[in-house]
Amino acid sequence: MTIRLFDAGGAEAFRARLNEDAEFRLKARDMALSLAIDTGAGSRLLSIRDGVLRSVHGFVPLTEPVDIVLKGSEDFWAKLLSPVPPPRFQNLYAGVRAGTCEAIGNGELYAAYFPALTRLIDVLREIENSQASR
Repeated sequence: MTIRLFDAGGAEAFRARLNEDAEFRLKARDMALSLAIDTGAGSRLLSIRDGVLRSVHGFVPLTEPVDIVLKGSEDFWAKLLSPVPPPRFQNLYAGVRAGTCEAIGNGELYAAYFPALTRLIDVLREIENSQASR
């Protein structure tokens, strides 16, 4: 599975959609985070400041500072972003508890921003599934 976040057009569509999302803006209003998403097949760095996703670009580990890395296999991301995720793949909490993904980095930021990260994943899921049905 290739996440549309990894395509140039898909990354820009995700950035625009997330920045329009009132729920994300509310939950991320004080957020200052460099978030890496790693699928095993590739990585993207998301820069979020004050509730706005400023940029999405390629990420090579150890080349840029990052606060949190969400790391899972391609299978994990395919299941997490499916229209109805199966047990142990419903959200990041379930994935980390089941050992199907990892949240690496600053644990305090992960906990503080967990509601915003959950909404970010929800929006990513919406985009993945709306594009897949076209």
